[in-house]
Amino acid sequence: MEVDSSGGNRTDYKVVQKIISLRPVYEIYDESTGEKVAIARQTWLSFLRSTIHMEDLTGNRILTAKGGFFDKTFHLLDESGQPIAKLTRPWIALRKNFTIQYRDEMIKSQGGYLAWGFEAYSNSGHFAFRLDKKILSVRDQFRVSVGEFMDWSHAVASALVVDRVFFKGKSCMGRLICCCLPLIIILFTFTILLAMLGSP
Repeated sequence: MEVDSSGGNRTDYKVVQKIISLRPVYEIYDESTGEKVAIARQTWLSFLRSTIHMEDLTGNRILTAKGGFFDKTFHLLDESGQPIAKLTRPWIALRKNFTIQYRDEMIKSQGGYLAWGFEAYSNSGHFAFRLDKKILSVRDQFRVSVGEFMDWSHAVASALVVDRVFFKGKSCMGRLICCCLPLIIILFTFTILLAMLGSP
């Protein structure tokens, strides 16, 4: 547990996407203990409307993040379907940014032009959470540092939404492998053909 600049405590959570899964599934760990605390699963019909359910380790639903058809607005709902927060991104912006209507306050965050991390604060100056994206990784993973202003599950679910909206749940290394794999196969095939043609 860390102490942030405003004197409050921060708790770090690691979010890791499972590699072998028919749909996006994320495992959430408390970094200080290494203990798995929750699992987030995208629903099967999320090609129509993005929906992610967060569950505890016994399979009980903690909350749901439900998006619109264009992933511009997401709603966080508790286990009974009551609204917790509303996340919104602009249609057009030079920099990645989002706002969260949470409790009676607005949380805002803006990244750089090539942002891989976001630090979110309420209008009253309370630290909400920080998302740090791991760029060079085969599977999607990131750290979420949560302050005392937000419930940890609300902050982690919000970070999952931000990751899906701005990064589509992918890491740079995963995209790099997908882009380079066809080229590697072509070069390998070409090398084999040259070796066969050159042999007596």
